[in-house]
Amino acid sequence: MRIIRSDNPGAIRHGWVALALLAIIVCALGGSSRADAAQLVGLRPLAALMLVPAIYWLDREKLRDVRTPLFLLLALAGWMAIQIIPLPPLLWQSLPGREPLAEMGAALGVADIWRPISMVPARTLNALGSLVVPIAGLLLVAASGISRRNLLLLLIGIGSINACLGILQVISERSGPLYFYAITNFGSPVGLFANHNHAAVLSALTLVLIAYCATMPEIGFARSMPRIGFAALYIVVLIAALIGGSRAGLLTTIVALLASAVMLWLELRRAKRRRMRANEPETRLLKPGVVLGVALAALVAMIAAFALADRIPAVERLTASGTFEDLRWGLLPTLREMALTYGLFGSGFGSFEEVYHIHEPDALMLASYVNMAHNDWAQLVIEGGIPVVLIVMALLAWLLRSLRAVLGSGEAGVTRLLLWLSVGAIILFGSLVDYPLRTPLFQLAAIWLAALFALERGAYREER
Repeated sequence: MRIIRSDNPGAIRHGWVALALLAIIVCALGGSSRADAAQLVGLRPLAALMLVPAIYWLDREKLRDVRTPLFLLLALAGWMAIQIIPLPPLLWQSLPGREPLAEMGAALGVADIWRPISMVPARTLNALGSLVVPIAGLLLVAASGISRRNLLLLLIGIGSINACLGILQVISERSGPLYFYAITNFGSPVGLFANHNHAAVLSALTLVLIAYCATMPEIGFARSMPRIGFAALYIVVLIAALIGGSRAGLLTTIVALLASAVMLWLELRRAKRRRMRANEPETRLLKPGVVLGVALAALVAMIAAFALADRIPAVERLTASGTFEDLRWGLLPTLREMALTYGLFGSGFGSFEEVYHIHEPDALMLASYVNMAHNDWAQLVIEGGIPVVLIVMALLAWLLRSLRAVLGSGEAGVTRLLLWLSVGAIILFGSLVDYPLRTPLFQLAAIWLAALFALERGAYREER
């Protein structure tokens, strides 16, 4: 049967509706990184279903701007698939770190069975299945032709809902219905997630995106009312970031506040020059320094009020004695050993929890268990080996090479530079101390940010 695609732009005029529907699905079901989360039963089939309109609307021209992130995502999926292909006994037994498996197989009389690279193939298959969410998200962005403005608003909407839900969780029952997951940080503002660190890092990203929309005239929110709305939303998201106990969230929020302050300063200078060109009088109250000073004073006053009321638990956790002797730091020697052992081809995506037991030192055998490395960059090396390192390096090379096309010139280019540097810093640091990119919701947000970057790159390259 031949499928006829409509050439009418109206056929995808409401493509953003499909993106919003995917966002609703992932927000409701994709906040946990656990492989055994019950919500995955509904999440993945529904996300796969969203591939149907994406593929129907797609053509080669629409893929042009996002082809590099799509290729890298498919390369990651390909390496995961290779990791679960059974290999002859002599081949898999020669891989580093497989001695315990070979010894157990010999003791059980099954030494000659074929095994894949992955030491826990079921978990690697699960990790491969998890990529349906970012793949569907990226293809829908490309196929729908959504504008950069609407994509930004969609991301801000997700972050704002996450923040508002987090605030409601704090003021409601400790383990009430507002917590969506059985294993979660009850009593903390986890928002749409199961982990308060992931919610806090998303709040920090949302702060940067709100500041960017409010201070970049080209986005289309230069009038007073939208900016007042963005300011109110900024305060709500900031409150959600402050009342959590996440140290990663607190530090990434500081990055977001600094970037926001510089964006505001640059926009005030642009506004001053626009008034001068229009021969409009400038009052003392509209001077950039005065406006920025008032905004910063208000933020400092709000943060100080929260601190004096002991409503910023992350500060107490950050300064508490023993903070730097906690589990994350204690894991580092073991992570180094595992990276050196499995760094060639990896132990298999998703296998960390089981493989860690082989290397777990006696000193870290606690009542709590370790299911993640709490350092996603180290865990990537352990599970994916050199091939995934090459994929990450290719991604970084594309990002750095593309910055020149995105930046443009003048202060608008500096604002774009601030946006992408702060977004990159927040994600890099968040993944250095935790694993936000292991959750489907954060994967969707990250791939939409990558798509936004790719769309900006394509737009400004054409302008030149």
